[in-house]
Amino acid sequence: MSSEWKKGLCGICPAGCWVEVRLSDGKLVDIRADTSHRLGMICQRCQAAPEIVYSENQLKYPMKRVGPKGTYEFERVSWDDAYDMIVDRLNQIKMESGPEAVAIYTGRGAFELSLCDMFKPREVAVSSASSVLFPFGSPNTMGVGALCYVSFAMIAPHVTMGRMLIDIFTDIENAEMLVVWGANPATDSPPLDMHRLEAAAKRGADIVVIDPRRTETACRTEARWIPIRPGTDGALALSMIEVMIDEELYDEEFAENWCHGFEELKTYVQHFRPETAEHITG
Repeated sequence: MSSEWKKGLCGICPAGCWVEVRLSDGKLVDIRADTSHRLGMICQRCQAAPEIVYSENQLKYPMKRVGPKGTYEFERVSWDDAYDMIVDRLNQIKMESGPEAVAIYTGRGAFELSLCDMFKPREVAVSSASSVLFPFGSPNTMGVGALCYVSFAMIAPHVTMGRMLIDIFTDIENAEMLVVWGANPATDSPPLDMHRLEAAAKRGADIVVIDPRRTETACRTEARWIPIRPGTDGALALSMIEVMIDEELYDEEFAENWCHGFEELKTYVQHFRPETAEHITG
């Protein structure tokens, strides 16, 4: 049995992290980060790549439901029969209720071009455009992108700064103290911030993780873990504000010239002194 490591790119998300894969007789059996490249890293999903590729539950041909919904009773049908059934059903819905009664929901595949070629008009960058439904007469395209890409790249720019990816890139490399609050970068895809946090931990930065769980991020960075009761983050934040105001640790000039309702905030946070907040947060 021959085995070899080869360089490649992970295709599970758009980041395209650099990886090395071990092939045994041409079959993917293991995967690791390509440490020779600055974008060489793997996330938890990438680690499961062999399982994704060779899963016994992977659909390989069309299946038609033959039982009630929820019973998972299906039978295999040919591709031609599947296409005919879909076309007949679409035309029936269009005739009875109009084209806008039809919607399409797509997964993201592996971010290769197969889904784009199938569902997007040629040379159109808008991921929600559909070469199938638009000519059919329906604008109702949906997909997994609604959870991430559509929010930050298509909607957020119109309600924030007008451009995609315009944010303050945290200066993790030079920070003396880093607070990870309600997040677990170890599970990010790609885990770029996790690599930056681990590098910061190695150089001696003080890392604090605020989370009900002792996350993988807290463990891998040997962070100071502050466990709080779920849903009490607001009380902790207000208590911190109270301390900053009480000990005059804030920029008074900025608060006076650029903050609305600061006096009201000063009054409100008096209800969240540390001795009170600790009974809320645990």
